[in-house]
Amino acid sequence: MKLYLELRKIFKERELPSEEVISSYDNIEASVTTDLIRGSRVDAVLVALASHILNVSSLWSSRKFAIDLLQGTLAELESDEFKEDGNKLN
Repeated sequence: MKLYLELRKIFKERELPSEEVISSYDNIEASVTTDLIRGSRVDAVLVALASHILNVSSLWSSRKFAIDLLQGTLAELESDEFKEDGNKLN
């Protein structure tokens, strides 16, 4: 099991164009913001996002990538350098 896997390394290894990631992020952010403005609880939105990751990884047969991505995300959240001030994709 990987103890630490930086998100940047994942993007580089998968050769993900930053423009594509940013565009997808913007679309998801707009939807999440709309849900929060409508009164959805943050916890409910986070559970829905996690569920969506599971569904997408299952539909597109990308389970291994989803595991690596979530492990990297968890490592970022647990790191001492993570700031809860709106920083995205360190």
